[in-house]
Amino acid sequence: MIRKAILALCVAASLAACSETEQEADATRAAATFYDIVLSERSGGVPEADMRARLRPVISPDLDSLLAQAAEAERRHTARTNNEEPPYLQGDIFSSLFEGATGYEISDCDEKSERLIECEVQLVHDAEEPVQWKDRVMLVAGAGNAWLVDDIAYGGGWDFAPKGNLKDMLRSVIEAEE
Repeated sequence: MIRKAILALCVAASLAACSETEQEADATRAAATFYDIVLSERSGGVPEADMRARLRPVISPDLDSLLAQAAEAERRHTARTNNEEPPYLQGDIFSSLFEGATGYEISDCDEKSERLIECEVQLVHDAEEPVQWKDRVMLVAGAGNAWLVDDIAYGGGWDFAPKGNLKDMLRSVIEAEE
């Protein structure tokens, strides 16, 4: 009797471990889809409406809303300054490097809760002198158990690398034009 109970506990523990691995694998695939889109566009600043539409299936509604609000804030800023000042955000906002990444590898996904997984992303910008760095991407559980990119924590350690995270940077642009 005791052996059967121990065996049942071992099987249940194994299934739970498999379930976590599947969630992390799903989150990794979602993050890869996001980075494939971002790297294919190579755009700078707050993305235009067509790029936001391409990202919409792989980002959280909260991040989508902040991107739209930041785009509107940038539009108001341009109108208010008669296009005589640069946009608040320039360069790649989805990574630590202004020029953006040319390649990535997603690793070390950690389940922070049932609804949040954080993955380390090794990024590279191939150039005459290649640059490598690590950012962290946060994914939240969406409808139908799909994982959606919700935020990016910048990890570049050089001068002028953005600090903090994407959502806070977008909020600062929105607040500047309220």
